[in-house]
Amino acid sequence: MPDILLDEAAAVEGSAKTVHASLELLDLPAMAGPGGHGLAGKFIGRLREMEALAVVLRSFESELVPDDESGIDPITQAETLLLELALADADVFERKRERVAKEARADPSRRPEAAAIGTAVELLTEGIALRTREWSDQELAAFRDLAPITLKPAVWVVNVAEDEDGAAALGEAVRAIVPQGDTVVTVSAELEEEGARLDPDDRAEMFEGLGLGEGAMATMVRATYDALGLLSFYTLGPTEAHAWTVRRGATAKEAAGKIHSDLERGFIRAEVAHMPDVIAAGGWDPAKAAGAMRLEGKEYQVVEGDVLLIRFSV
Repeated sequence: MPDILLDEAAAVEGSAKTVHASLELLDLPAMAGPGGHGLAGKFIGRLREMEALAVVLRSFESELVPDDESGIDPITQAETLLLELALADADVFERKRERVAKEARADPSRRPEAAAIGTAVELLTEGIALRTREWSDQELAAFRDLAPITLKPAVWVVNVAEDEDGAAALGEAVRAIVPQGDTVVTVSAELEEEGARLDPDDRAEMFEGLGLGEGAMATMVRATYDALGLLSFYTLGPTEAHAWTVRRGATAKEAAGKIHSDLERGFIRAEVAHMPDVIAAGGWDPAKAAGAMRLEGKEYQVVEGDVLLIRFSV
């Protein structure tokens, strides 16, 4: 995860080591478009293991990259993939529905599970992703062992040509057809490739001059991070400046467990400061001396940019 605050904090604290938060991305072979072969079953299986999907839609022409199968229309690609993934889930849910319906006839306690799976099948066979509606905890429990792909958060990445004038309009067109709440970003991997050949300062200057911010990779990673409902909190000291990943809404005690299980088990309290305040003060100790630090208990909900020092006893 690109993180300017972490880098600045490590510099003012004089940390010997800097550890950024990270995401692991599995790059699967491209899906063929209409008339192609789609996603092979083994790749569908890998998607079920993932926590989120980042779908790259092609919207550029290049002699170096044939487009015979996928085409260059991101709308068609998105529609095709939405349908294919829904039908892949429908196949799995249909098999489960037959089994659960039979069990529910003998055991009334299974009827809510059977009803939830039946409702899911109706949506999926119409090509509708499960994440388009809200499900109760009981219904989600009925789906858990099926690992539905269409329930996972999704980021749609429209990969446009370097000189694409209608990039914003393309992004809006894709946003109009994907499930509400899905994230859509528009990037140019071609420009990212050119920037990769430059040293970091020249690359940053190039991206800034073109209005690309941190570049395509950083944009995609941040969007995926947000879609997963994650935030970063920090630990800071002369030995190491470390960014940690936790779900939004996590408590200080849960965050402590991300650092080490002993910290969660023996949690007493957390000393908390906001990262910009720590940087402005010149480090953790000066920030604490300036009164920027406060004490929080185990139920405190961590927010983006918190620096934590955990007090514990085991």
